[in-house]
Amino acid sequence: MKPYTLTIRFRETDEYEAEVGAFMRDLSKHTDKSKNKFVIDLIAEYMKRSEQERRENNFIERLRKMIREELEASAINIPDSVQQAEITSFISEMNEDEEAANAASVLDDLELFC
Repeated sequence: MKPYTLTIRFRETDEYEAEVGAFMRDLSKHTDKSKNKFVIDLIAEYMKRSEQERRENNFIERLRKMIREELEASAINIPDSVQQAEITSFISEMNEDEEAANAASVLDDLELFC
């Protein structure tokens, strides 16, 4: 199999690229690896981290789905008249600051499941 060759250009006009280019130029001061080995290791680590991040995101989504399903399954059906009376009683006991804090808290909690 023929080796894959890649040329990397660092533009001196771009501050970020110039800084990275300078680091690569002086790589022997930072490590005993060759530039080739350094770049290969860097790309391999990026690939591993990307895969790990994908797995973590999938896990989080499955966890959210399970929690959502459990909350839906355990919802208690309260007759509307009783529920409305309890809500009205609870809200009338709160002042405006408490109502605003409560509404923000509920929205923050719901945002976790979106």
